[in-house]
Amino acid sequence: MKTSTAQLRRRLLSSVVPVAVLTASLLAAGCAVKPEPLTAEENLARVRKDLGVVLSPQEPLTKAVSMDEAMARAIKYNLDERVKLMEVAVATDQLDLSRYDMLPRVVAAAGYVGRNNDAGSESLNLATGRRTGESTTATDKHRRTGDLAFTWNVLDFGVSYLRARQNANLVLIADERRRRVVQGIMQDVRTAYWRAVAAERLLRRLEPVEKRVEGARRDARTLEALRIQAPLQALTYTRTLVETLRQLQSLRRELVASKSQLGALMGLPPGEPFEIELPPASIMKAPPKLDVAVEALETYALLNRPELLEESYNQRISTDETWRSLLKLLPGIDVNAALRYDSNSFLLNQRWTDYGARISWNLINLVSAPATKSYADAQEELVAFRRQALSMAVLSQVHVAVLQFRELKQEFALTAEQADLDTRIRSQYTNVGEAGQVGELGVIQSEVTALLSDLRRDLVLADLHNAYARVMVSAGVDPLPETMAADDLPSLTQAVGKGLSSWQERANNVLRVKDLVAKDAAKADKTEPAKAEPVKPESAKAAVPMAAAPAPPPVAAPVAAAEAPKAAAAEPAPASTPFVLASSAAPAAIPAAAPESAPAQVAAPVSAPAPAPVATASFSPVIQADLGAYASHRLAEREWGMIAKRLGTGMDGAGALYVTTRRSEDGKPIVQLRAGGFADRAAAERFCHRVKDKQRECTVRTLSAQEIQSDSLPMGRVASL
Repeated sequence: MKTSTAQLRRRLLSSVVPVAVLTASLLAAGCAVKPEPLTAEENLARVRKDLGVVLSPQEPLTKAVSMDEAMARAIKYNLDERVKLMEVAVATDQLDLSRYDMLPRVVAAAGYVGRNNDAGSESLNLATGRRTGESTTATDKHRRTGDLAFTWNVLDFGVSYLRARQNANLVLIADERRRRVVQGIMQDVRTAYWRAVAAERLLRRLEPVEKRVEGARRDARTLEALRIQAPLQALTYTRTLVETLRQLQSLRRELVASKSQLGALMGLPPGEPFEIELPPASIMKAPPKLDVAVEALETYALLNRPELLEESYNQRISTDETWRSLLKLLPGIDVNAALRYDSNSFLLNQRWTDYGARISWNLINLVSAPATKSYADAQEELVAFRRQALSMAVLSQVHVAVLQFRELKQEFALTAEQADLDTRIRSQYTNVGEAGQVGELGVIQSEVTALLSDLRRDLVLADLHNAYARVMVSAGVDPLPETMAADDLPSLTQAVGKGLSSWQERANNVLRVKDLVAKDAAKADKTEPAKAEPVKPESAKAAVPMAAAPAPPPVAAPVAAAEAPKAAAAEPAPASTPFVLASSAAPAAIPAAAPESAPAQVAAPVSAPAPAPVATASFSPVIQADLGAYASHRLAEREWGMIAKRLGTGMDGAGALYVTTRRSEDGKPIVQLRAGGFADRAAAERFCHRVKDKQRECTVRTLSAQEIQSDSLPMGRVASL
């Protein structure tokens, strides 16, 4: 028995000693860790790797760079843009990974189990309380095991699904942040380009002026040394020349870095030379045009600003987080199944399958449920309030950007006029200088003054383009379409040019903020907005043409005029029966029959007895109320619907007229909204007095004979709103 105990102790020591030695080695290695700075070779390798990416070759500069190409190069090669693209890629990869979390867990395992002695045991007879005295074992000393287990938690699936939705919104947030960076880059490129243009234009003129000033300065010193002039006069003359030279050098210092800044924005290596495409002189004298109403810019900004869209996606994430918090309060259901193997020779079945299900519920969650729900609701409200506050800030930014653009536009006009005057004064000084009537100092000062005026004009033009870009950024304008066929530099340049030239048209086609608010108010009041209805025979004003014609076509007008009393008694709101007038460029000869698109009531044959001629004395076709011009017929109709809804029965029998014309410079359609059907000018003025507010204008006008002839329209073109 003693020998057996000694052997057991030796075996125990032989097992413990290696484990102790290994543990001690690991602890010693952990305690030996100390800070190790980068070596010179590692630091140099880092620099080489980074420069290989930063200074990667670009498409060669074969010609002068235009503003569109500069923006395209900035989009493609700017490092900030690349960072945001990588963030989008990382968010997309994270979304792909989160989709796998919704799948059940399938775990394959294999192992080896061994021991140095038998796993024997005795048993106890419960009836007699005696040990059997026999040692038995049911396990081999060395075994191999393996299993393939399937586990799925239903609650974890729901939580993983919501997490995947949140990651999908994070991808969209990353893309909106990329859009915001691109918009900022476009603004910086526009500003740097126009400042670089000013530098290119004026640096060429600075060098000869500087040489001339330097020569006059040397002559002044010579005159001072020879005492040809009085000392005070010579010193004053020299000081004026030095001050002029200092101003020129200050201009050079201000402009010399503009081109380098543009190159850095385009992603060019520092110091790489490139040429700038100088715009024509006509463009340098013409400020950018902003033909978008502030109301349209407001709506466009609320729909497209990346910050607002990002907050909207954050609200989605907050909503999903609320659902995740609620799901965690529910019981968890585990479903499992497994294929198992054990090489134990004592087992009857070494291969078997087990399966089962288990439900678990943390009952403490029931106590915390109200607090969890309250916290989640507060989070959602916080995100909503933050988005609403940001919406107000966006509207203010739009107004401030437009105001700054208008102020700079006026300043540019004055600066351009001053530059023109200084140029003409310089010409006069040059002429009298050649005639010997004025000294060289006066000629030099006039040239420097003209140069400074030209510089101020070009710099104000650069600031004006910056203000124009700020308007675009405040409105959330994207320079590129959502999808592109290719991402090469020519395609990007073409897309940028097209996007910059068409964004105002897109902005003009959106609803105004006041229309959106009124539409929501109409839904809240459960009232239907004005809808297009066919012209009814009972409506007298709907069937009477608003422009006097020598011989009106014999369609529906006599019937409508005869039933005017019925219409007045049956329909007390003729305000919803506007009129549509054709373009002034339309041909005068139009068939009397109504077209297919006209309402059937208008073109229907008249079976009633022939009534008396139309009484045109009930209204004046030459007195109209001008309500403004709009970019499309739809916008004009929506504006008239707002006016009709606000005034209600106080329309004084007015109806809408839509006169379509085209602008001579670009051929774009303009729809003029007018109101007609007034008995006299006093009725039209009362109508305008009710229509006018802070955002609407109304002007009473009397049509001339030429306007009546150009706006006249057969009855077949009359339609209801």
